[in-house]
Amino acid sequence: MTENIRMKPSEQKPWLQFFSEEAKQVELPKESIYQHLVKVNQNNLDSIAINYFQNQIPYGKLIEDIDQCAAAFAALGVKKGDIVTFSSITVPELVVSLYALNKLGAAAMVLDPRNTAGTVANFMKNANSRLLLILDAAPNIKSLLLSKEVHAQAEFMVVYSIRNSMPGGLMKFLAGLKFPDRTPYDDHVLRWSTFMDLGKGVDVPTVDYCEFELAGIALTGGTTGAPKGVMFTNDGFNAVALDFEYCGVEYDHTHRFMNIIPAFASYGMVASLHMPLSLGLEMIIIPKFDSDSVGKYIKQYRPQHTLMVPAHYEKLMNSKEMKDGFMLDFFVTAGSGGDTMNAGLEAKLNGFLKERGAMFPLSQGYGMSEVSSAACCSCNGNFRSLSVGYPLLMNTMGIFKPGTTEELGYNEEGEICISGPGLMLGYLNNPAETDNVIFTHPDGTRWVHSGDIGTMDEDGFIYIKGRIKRMIVMHNGHKVFPAHIESVLGKHKDVLSCAVVGVKDRAHAQGQKSLAFVQLKTDRVKDEILAELKELMNGEIEASVIPDTIEIIPDMPHTGMGKIDYRKLAKDYDAKLDEVAAAAQ
Repeated sequence: MTENIRMKPSEQKPWLQFFSEEAKQVELPKESIYQHLVKVNQNNLDSIAINYFQNQIPYGKLIEDIDQCAAAFAALGVKKGDIVTFSSITVPELVVSLYALNKLGAAAMVLDPRNTAGTVANFMKNANSRLLLILDAAPNIKSLLLSKEVHAQAEFMVVYSIRNSMPGGLMKFLAGLKFPDRTPYDDHVLRWSTFMDLGKGVDVPTVDYCEFELAGIALTGGTTGAPKGVMFTNDGFNAVALDFEYCGVEYDHTHRFMNIIPAFASYGMVASLHMPLSLGLEMIIIPKFDSDSVGKYIKQYRPQHTLMVPAHYEKLMNSKEMKDGFMLDFFVTAGSGGDTMNAGLEAKLNGFLKERGAMFPLSQGYGMSEVSSAACCSCNGNFRSLSVGYPLLMNTMGIFKPGTTEELGYNEEGEICISGPGLMLGYLNNPAETDNVIFTHPDGTRWVHSGDIGTMDEDGFIYIKGRIKRMIVMHNGHKVFPAHIESVLGKHKDVLSCAVVGVKDRAHAQGQKSLAFVQLKTDRVKDEILAELKELMNGEIEASVIPDTIEIIPDMPHTGMGKIDYRKLAKDYDAKLDEVAAAAQ
């Protein structure tokens, strides 16, 4: 009798219970992102695609602009396989360019406009990119236009304005302010209008779809080293679009999606740009997002869908716009990702959403640039506390023994790994780093090893326990996972935000010790709160890993993506104690 071999969770895929029979039969279309955008919106041409400062651009006009832009790129010599560089946040011109390049079989590499000219030149050289498009509001525009390194690499530069696509009345008002334009336009440096005129009345053919073809590049956050270019495929873009189309949420062409994540990040380019346009939604572009104004944006636009980090929802909850009892019953998907959430904060935010009439709790999700953004998500109220949801339709996830290809069972703690069509091609011209994150397992399947520690329950829900690289190793080898301590501290009613980091252990020759930073939302006596926090930890955390010190700070530092900047907290604290030690000598 043949022995019954127990299937592993990634083979059983218990999460499929949350998808319809129709969804389970869906296959990824063999088409480029340009072809996909045009196909899914062919009967949706009069609906609004982009809302930019109340300038509403229909899908028909968007596609016309894309086609003209593709012809303009072709006139400058762009062809299949080329990479065009952008120094920009998200504006309509960038959206148009992304799909125009894809129509030609080329790809956009979008860089953070805060990067130095030297960094931009280095990435252009690495990508053999000969064309640079710059947003005039970019803080680095002057250095880019004057840089010899950039000019040596770029045959052409195209400068577009954050005002180009604004409605006429607003453009007229801004023109009256007489902003000086000192850009040295010539045959080498072109205005956007001059560039687009190159494609007027010209039709260029659409390049056929090819599997494993480059469709876009965004940089990793660089939190573990130098930033790397993540290469997305057409399949990666389209897989994320289908993930959300078939996740069970009811979408309508009248629904609005508020896009606040810049396109130089994977979530901005894929999940906040291509995804809503592939669903025929009205994408509201907030080019420069001020988290302090999140209440104003939500009240003004009333979006049915958005994707923000937990810190943004905290700002929303405490905003002046929410103090008058403003209802959020228009929320269908309040997406949350990009950072861990402790139990206290989760309870506060979901209580706030329920009180304001939101349809569902936060749609907490998880992913990474290396899998084209989103990998799993809680949808339609299929919610479990402290879980980041279950794998989306096109993804397979499993928990593996760290450093191995050995898959673990349900509720066993290990490294979260992801497989599916969203896997990146690799890091741009960096095979060594690619091989550090993508591994081919014995069955031939390619998996991204996330570096995150977590578990999967019997229904496929994923729980993040901590990050291998965020893990604190004490002098005695004992391992501390900050997320657990943060979860306990976050339960306190007076804690607005908290972060636990590893700092130098000055009492021992090696190892680190944990340090907690807390931001309060009260004027109560700090010593009383500190005593309560210590009591709270004593009741729920192993004594050997409780932080010796809790630092109360006025504001929690955040990265450009809105995540807590753990590295800055640790670095600044260590630097402060180094100064104290030096002064005492």
